[in-house]
Amino acid sequence: MLELTDGLGADLIVETGGTATFARAVNATAPGGTLFTIGFVTGAEATINLLPIIIKALKVIGNNTGSVSDLLDAARAIGAARIEPVVDKMFSPDEATEAYAHMAAGGLHFGKLVFGLEW
Repeated sequence: MLELTDGLGADLIVETGGTATFARAVNATAPGGTLFTIGFVTGAEATINLLPIIIKALKVIGNNTGSVSDLLDAARAIGAARIEPVVDKMFSPDEATEAYAHMAAGGLHFGKLVFGLEW
């Protein structure tokens, strides 16, 4: 991330890895930025040097997305109600720069901007 931002770091990092990646996420976050942590794929306990968090004045925010049972209940309710998301425009992963510029321009879209993934 630092290479992509000329060494400045990103204003927002979404951290999903946990133990193995948390320190890298702190390093990749710009001063005054936000580290939004939503996962712990590699574990939930990390030993971290607090100095970069303090010096950079980072905001570290955790999020509990709920249980698997909650997700299943939500998926059933969405399906039963036939709720369809409003998609304004679809982008390929190679068009990330264009997608973010489109979003940042403000007022150009109604609905979600989506990245299509080919698996």
